[in-house]
Amino acid sequence: MTKTEEGLIEMKQTGLIDRVLDALGLDTKYATSKWTPAEGKPLTKDEHGEPPQGSFSYSSVVGMLLYLAGHTRPDIAYAVNCCARYMFNPRLSHEQALKRIGRYLKATRDKGLILNPSGKLKVDAYPDADFAGLYGYESNSDPACAKSRTGFLITVSDCPMVWVSKLQTETALSTMEAEVNALAHCCRELFPVIDIVSEIGKTVGLETDNMSTMHVSIHEDNAGALVLAETLPPQFTPRSKYYAIKTVWFREEIHKRGVKLLKIETVEQL
Repeated sequence: MTKTEEGLIEMKQTGLIDRVLDALGLDTKYATSKWTPAEGKPLTKDEHGEPPQGSFSYSSVVGMLLYLAGHTRPDIAYAVNCCARYMFNPRLSHEQALKRIGRYLKATRDKGLILNPSGKLKVDAYPDADFAGLYGYESNSDPACAKSRTGFLITVSDCPMVWVSKLQTETALSTMEAEVNALAHCCRELFPVIDIVSEIGKTVGLETDNMSTMHVSIHEDNAGALVLAETLPPQFTPRSKYYAIKTVWFREEIHKRGVKLLKIETVEQL
């Protein structure tokens, strides 16, 4: 952790990145770099693909990358989660995906998480979902092909605190349901963060019980999920009646805590 000349706090894990590059055999000057951690198409199970070369410990590298992605490099969270799904039966394509992440880290070794807190005490959440992102890529006989992906970011005073990218455990039947599942998962992480920020604020003399002092907002890009979240239980929208019950808890918390629900354009979603 270092402080820049501009007064910003920068968190890096260059030592861990060097260990990853060494494990992947990318620590030489001849190893090429990549400027994106993953390809454009999803990483599939590749059951009939070529067997792994076994030139490095797949699970060990994934473990180091998970630690790195969870602390200072949210930019590789999606790519690492995709590789982690195949930790117990990797194929050559999965090893190549890991090496691509390594090549990206080689190009961005000196980058890290920059904390530049704003002057306002606020908590913002940005939940999003990719509906059935593996459909058409994964085998139709694999239930995972219909799974949607949850991704969200929670910031405190514009500083990233929590970020997640993972497949949803249940199969969503619509884009709205996938977005609602992502919103529910995000709220499970958001509400404890609000409580922690509130407690810390009290210790330094800030009035955090008043929402005019501590602003909490959820930025949602799906209109249907936004309407449902703003609807007081036990009411529900027509399209959500078959899964509305499991949304009651976070809708009640949103209204009880005075959390603002704001529409955000998809291209601006973090």
